[in-house]
Amino acid sequence: MNRRSTLKALAIGTALGLASSIPLSGASAGEVGEVEVVYSFDAAAEELPEGIAIGAGGEMLITMGYPGFFKPGDGWIKRIEPDGTKTTLATFVDGQGPAGIITDAAGETYFARANPGDPDSRGVYRLHDDGSSERLAGTEVMLAPNGLTFDGRGGLLVGDSLQGTIWRVPLDDSGIVEPWSSEQELLGGCGGEADFGVNGVAIHEDVVYAAVTSRGLLVSIPVQEDGSAGSATIVAGDNTNGCEPDDLFGMDGIALAADGSVYALLVLQNRLVRIDTTDGSVETLLTEADGLHNASSLAFGTQDGDQQTLYMVNYAVLEPVPEESVGPAVLKLDVGVDGIPLF
Repeated sequence: MNRRSTLKALAIGTALGLASSIPLSGASAGEVGEVEVVYSFDAAAEELPEGIAIGAGGEMLITMGYPGFFKPGDGWIKRIEPDGTKTTLATFVDGQGPAGIITDAAGETYFARANPGDPDSRGVYRLHDDGSSERLAGTEVMLAPNGLTFDGRGGLLVGDSLQGTIWRVPLDDSGIVEPWSSEQELLGGCGGEADFGVNGVAIHEDVVYAAVTSRGLLVSIPVQEDGSAGSATIVAGDNTNGCEPDDLFGMDGIALAADGSVYALLVLQNRLVRIDTTDGSVETLLTEADGLHNASSLAFGTQDGDQQTLYMVNYAVLEPVPEESVGPAVLKLDVGVDGIPLF
């Protein structure tokens, strides 16, 4: 299966990737620590982690399960305490596993279900303490809600990978869900229903950053005084070659650091990169030689002494399996700079 045909499969699933031999940028890695495996999962039990969030107490919230284009199957949201204790918070039977997840300082947790063919289940959900969940009103209009970020104005911004749109979802249960930014020439796919557009999203102060999977772009969108979106611009990546694989092809989850850099997982290349937002330069920090295999989502630690730690999940779904793959797992890396708190 080649990279293009792999991307075609994404039309009915969450953003994933294919281990590849796309040449690296050649940038040398900065002073970072050694990558470590924090927790390993059971692939035979379909414990395949796709999304990760770190709570205020240092707990990990992880979405997992097969993507829809493989087969219907179970999905879960699991919680891992700092001492390694694992509990299952929610189970989803015979559907597509949940995708992006986010939690606030009070422990309010939201997650996305990217089920494009099922309007009864797709959307953004609020997770309750008893493991039940409710879909936020109006979010069924999304085809493939994926990455999530709080907008600082009482709402969520959600990347819809199949519609190439960032939606704003109010958290007051008003149901007034509206497109926030939908510049298809930057946020959309490259043509045809199978091309994935905007995926991971993150915000700092008055700028929203968005990863665009099939175009291989990091895009920035200014937030206007009234909260509306300004014009999107390219921070890094090449939009002149359509969806042909390039240096940032397959960008998925992103996380922001206090020095202004963006950390991004290239799920289609098994790479972690650091992007300088001042000049768009790209530095490769980890590759499949470090154990990455469809690494999809990442988040900074929240505890004192852990805020320079980047946590990543290996989805580890597609073949070929890299020789050094550590399988489905949570990995961590000290990157030497604080992450920007989400709450």
